Amino acid sequence: MSMDVSEQVLEKEIVEILTGSEGGSGEKLKQPEPLYGDYKTGGFEKKTSQDFDTEFCLIPEDAFRFVKGTQPDQWERFKNYHGEKAEREFLDKLNLQISRRGTIDVLRNGFSLPAGRFNKMAFFKPANELNPDLVKKYNSNVFSVIRQLQYRQDSRQAPDLTIFLNGLPIFTVELKNPPTGQTVEDAKRQYKRDRDPREPLFSYNRCLAHFAVDTEEVYMTTELDGENTQFLPFNKGYKNGAGNPPNPSGYRSNYFWKYLLSKDSVLGLVENFIHEFEERTEDEDGIPEQKLIFPRYHQLNSVRELLSDAKHNGVGNNYLIQHSTGSGKTFTISWLAHQLTSLHDEDDNLIFDTVIVISDRRHLDEQLQYHVRQFEKTRGLVANIDKHSDQLRKALEQGKKIVVSTLHKFPYIVEDIQEIPGQSFAIIIEEAHSSQTGKMREKMNEVLSLDESDIEGDDLQDQINASIQKRAKLDNASSFAFTATPKERTLEIFGDKQPDGSYEPFSLYSMRQAIEEGFILDPLQNYTSYTEYFNLLKTIEDDPEYESSKASRLLKKFVYQHPKAVSKKSEIMVEHFQENVAEKIRGEARAMVVTSSRQQAIRYKQAFDRYIEENDIPCKALVAFSGTKEVDGVEYSEGDMNHHLDEPIEDAFSNTDKDYRFLVVAEKFQTGFDEPLLHTMYVDKILGGVKAVQTISRLNRIHPHKEDTMVLDFKNDPENIQQAFSRFYTKSRLKEGTDPNLLYELEQQLRDFHLFTDEELDRFADLWYPGEASVEELHSAVDPVVNRYEDIDLEEQDEFRSELKSFIQLYSFLLQVISFQDEELDKLYQFARFLYRKLPVDKSELPYEVKQYVDIDSYRVQEISSGSIEPESDDSDMGPQHRTKYKRKKEEEKDPLSLIIERLNELFGYDFDEDTKMFVDRLQKKLNRNAALRNIVEVNPPEKAKMKFEEIMDEEMVEIIDIDTEFYNKNTSNEDFKVIFRDWLFNQFAGDGEKDIEEYIEQGEGQTIEFKETLLYDV
Repeated sequence: MSMDVSEQVLEKEIVEILTGSEGGSGEKLKQPEPLYGDYKTGGFEKKTSQDFDTEFCLIPEDAFRFVKGTQPDQWERFKNYHGEKAEREFLDKLNLQISRRGTIDVLRNGFSLPAGRFNKMAFFKPANELNPDLVKKYNSNVFSVIRQLQYRQDSRQAPDLTIFLNGLPIFTVELKNPPTGQTVEDAKRQYKRDRDPREPLFSYNRCLAHFAVDTEEVYMTTELDGENTQFLPFNKGYKNGAGNPPNPSGYRSNYFWKYLLSKDSVLGLVENFIHEFEERTEDEDGIPEQKLIFPRYHQLNSVRELLSDAKHNGVGNNYLIQHSTGSGKTFTISWLAHQLTSLHDEDDNLIFDTVIVISDRRHLDEQLQYHVRQFEKTRGLVANIDKHSDQLRKALEQGKKIVVSTLHKFPYIVEDIQEIPGQSFAIIIEEAHSSQTGKMREKMNEVLSLDESDIEGDDLQDQINASIQKRAKLDNASSFAFTATPKERTLEIFGDKQPDGSYEPFSLYSMRQAIEEGFILDPLQNYTSYTEYFNLLKTIEDDPEYESSKASRLLKKFVYQHPKAVSKKSEIMVEHFQENVAEKIRGEARAMVVTSSRQQAIRYKQAFDRYIEENDIPCKALVAFSGTKEVDGVEYSEGDMNHHLDEPIEDAFSNTDKDYRFLVVAEKFQTGFDEPLLHTMYVDKILGGVKAVQTISRLNRIHPHKEDTMVLDFKNDPENIQQAFSRFYTKSRLKEGTDPNLLYELEQQLRDFHLFTDEELDRFADLWYPGEASVEELHSAVDPVVNRYEDIDLEEQDEFRSELKSFIQLYSFLLQVISFQDEELDKLYQFARFLYRKLPVDKSELPYEVKQYVDIDSYRVQEISSGSIEPESDDSDMGPQHRTKYKRKKEEEKDPLSLIIERLNELFGYDFDEDTKMFVDRLQKKLNRNAALRNIVEVNPPEKAKMKFEEIMDEEMVEIIDIDTEFYNKNTSNEDFKVIFRDWLFNQFAGDGEKDIEEYIEQGEGQTIEFKETLLYDV
């Protein structure tokens, strides 16, 4: 007897769960993982196609029962006015309103008719239970489900399940069971090919969502558009990637019907999440496009988890939400902000008076405000703070529920704000990085802390305590921090402390999951690394001596910024773009050039313009940097170099009617820049950690015609880039918190220098805390310490400054993550901050004159690796915060300029002339084109293959002897040279080309300096 695995069996099981006919009606399911909260199964009514009215596309019986039961007075008025035609008139007008306004608007706001105002077509869960009538109406909502709905009389097509709320269809579901040979992909195809969007049931904003479901996965769309229909995954994620985890108690996807389709969940979706959003783009008639928004799984689950935790634990907590780029973070923030404004605790008290939404990126502030305002149900609840402090003060005093601002504006906005007593705040931080862990957060805490009357005191102790309180973790505010790349500090301040002492994000949507689900592209899939070679010449007869490290650092910078280097790399970039990138994204691909400084950006812009013009290439470059910069005696600005654009740089760059294909940047646009047409990045800047991830991730935005990305990196080791991405590819985790005992160790170490006394600390505190002392008095209080500091040797000065800085940073950080109050530490902290800025620093300058004594003889760029970079998929463990240990400086010996240049040339340069370079290059090409030789090497043992290789190599060298006779003679007469050179060339040919020629040099014995220098040329 075989088991029935058909779709009908799955349909039946789901309907039994929804109606409560399996496991008892109203079975309560507690589930801590998906769609956080307590839900009751059951409560749906099972209907058939006979109950469905094909003319009005609804279930009349359910609609009438809801209206007559919840708004009886209005129904009686309407019935008395229309008589026997009342029901027909009601259905006709309801259908008309849905056709015009959409189901979501009618469900939320109802409609008005002559002699009848039906203000609601659904009643949502009251914020509290103080009004029994509202609770009763909420329980009067009618839920129904129909299997195989015949949505028109002659239809042979029928969705497997259709869900109704108060008679109106809100969801359709196509089910597939993989054992039958069909999966969720077949369900998607069925919607695309067999469901006509012109049918009322499948028209835009009639049904609110359409779900393609099998036993493994769930996908969703809000709008059917034939083959162009876009389905989004509604999956929980598995191992921080796509899909769903195994479910020991049933199907992997049963959360969909057990929890998402429970009555409370559906009503919460309709009230708070499903939204008709007005896009900023316009259609052909100039009308803004409308888009029905339905949350993805991680968005819905994270908002519900956050609300549930805040409801149970109240105000005063921190939450870290690690959501990758592509997570739809702006929508998540908008949903969270609006629902926090009406969140009540278990005793029905409002938890937050005001929600403050903060962005740390100026150009995203407007976008964030635009999104948050769209979810505003009552006009006037949202205030945008974009000018001065009066705006924020007035907004708080007027009881605005949501305030939107930026971290860049925030310190200035709050400068004059007085604390509002008895208020509690929810602070949503759009991108939580180190800026939130320092002065920005301290200033924010000052504004939102206790009433001024509570923190003033008559004595010094009260004033010190007030100072600590301003910077400590607040009891009257909860922080909800969003970031894709949490640092250690961010994890410890906002993360969830685990039983083992580690810190993890409260909610996670990983970069890996975003890539696997197709919301962003993998920016490391095509990663090519280049290295640079140069040769310096000394241009003076004298041989002055300089400290090696300082002179070498200057000379390297001199080479990297030299016109020869910039011109060569610009040529590589433009040619690479023309050959490999220009036709990508249907000929609309763009590239970004990441430079290390404004000066370098200016030189690159000039080099690009020159090369493009000389070679008549049909594209142009833009440059982006802040302020003005003088280069070679000329002062440049962004506007001047871009020929006074009449639109913002980002708009010109994305405008496909213009030829701007390159954007050269110096810091600007390395974060927070969303341009789907950006395909390739040329990196000429050292990147590390979060900065590497944020910069390279500019490439990951999706576009309908964008299939891949590309990086050409002239500065960074691919392994370092891999390590940087691995930290944030899945879940970031801090292994343990910072040990507060470090503070006391640092305090003792500072005292061991004997540069200040307790009396001096007390004197400074007496001046500092009342806040009435003049700057002159404060300087006078620390001057004796500065005098003693100047009397100790330079090494001890460096060590003291290092310890002082560590103490300042660690104290400021720990106040935000643990509760402790130590007056002596705070006195030392304030004293140390003032003293640190006043201490003189060793101002021994780099020997800039060295640059005028050298010139660049030759410069070359070499590709050293190419391919994809795979970040580690395991969770990334980070170490705790610790003090910055002082490193004792080594006393440097001074070297003559000639020796410094020789060392640099040995490491980076080559001494071959152009003929020799041509000889080696031509020889390699001739060997590489020899198919017979390639076959011999591949099928024979290495010893035999090498003998044949050298035989053919000798023949090929004779053919080109006239190019460089001297090199040919050296290759045949110098045995050491001959052996090592041929070994290296064979390995290049045989596939071991990653070995650097320097390895072969190191293996040889007895070779001359001339031999070493010659072989340093790496083809």
